[in-house]
Amino acid sequence: MVMTSSFYPSSLLLRVRKTLGFTSLSGLLTFLTLTLTFLTFIISQSSHLDVANGLCGPHRSTLRAGQCYYYTHPTLTRYGTALSIHLACIFPAGLLAVTQFIPRLRQRYPVVHRWAGRTSLALCFPGVLSVPFLLDRAFGGGLDTRSSSTLLCGLTLWAVTQAWLTARRRDFKEHRKWATRAWTWLGCIVTHRAIIAGFAVYASLAGPRLAASIPCPQIWNMVENAYRGGGGTAEAQRVWGDKYAGMCSPKIVGMVQGLGFSLIGNETTSAVVESERYGLVTTDFLNGMPEEKAAALYLAFGPAFWKDGGKKGVAGRGSLSNGKDGPLTTVGEKSVKAL
Repeated sequence: MVMTSSFYPSSLLLRVRKTLGFTSLSGLLTFLTLTLTFLTFIISQSSHLDVANGLCGPHRSTLRAGQCYYYTHPTLTRYGTALSIHLACIFPAGLLAVTQFIPRLRQRYPVVHRWAGRTSLALCFPGVLSVPFLLDRAFGGGLDTRSSSTLLCGLTLWAVTQAWLTARRRDFKEHRKWATRAWTWLGCIVTHRAIIAGFAVYASLAGPRLAASIPCPQIWNMVENAYRGGGGTAEAQRVWGDKYAGMCSPKIVGMVQGLGFSLIGNETTSAVVESERYGLVTTDFLNGMPEEKAAALYLAFGPAFWKDGGKKGVAGRGSLSNGKDGPLTTVGEKSVKAL
């Protein structure tokens, strides 16, 4: 059987390019690569919209158990609320943003393009503004995490605002540049994860072994979750007593169920949480216990941001204030030129 040209991948790509309105094959390939990566991430994380039953449900990963202590705590409600607002805004904004880079949609259906863009940009504001409410607990809540994430939020809001204003002025060339910058920075959440893993491995192999300071309730949640169904609370208490009870509190002897500590004496659960006791956890991302893997990730977050953010233009040449291309030599920015 002779295969006709219509079956060749190159012919299919040419059809797709023509259908979507791209003027070059490189522009189409860049769009498809970024879009498929972004959509895969959004779809894979969609269950997190239900924080209590999805992200922090019964089948949560052990690494998430530490963070989930705050996301689902009955009295520390701002963390769960802020996370819900962030995810509920950023996920649909991301889905709408994908359509904004399709030339045929912009040319043939400008009204759809405008309203999808307005909705996407509007959702970015509450989605980004909710992040600072999480930073004192995210990835250990250290200064590196807070400062880098605050800078990223500021840059993103700046780019989103400029994208909105340039569209209102009908300066579409600058609008496309600022919109691309905004979504390049928002896309850090995808690329950042791979870089964090690399730094976490480095933190685990570097000698002497590094250590991270983690709130005791988070450590216990990870230890207890690791032995759920395999040794149970008794085994978790043994590990806790051997490694962390002396640093955290001798009064905390275990967690019977949910988020309630079993205590010796008259201390209440809220008093233990508010006392902010911290334990020192060594890093071991490759072969360690969950809290040791979490310690490696916590230490890796800050350096990973500066590596990723610097590549995306934070440490680039020139100034963004004039809206020129200078500092942003990123894949996202190149894709605009390719379109």
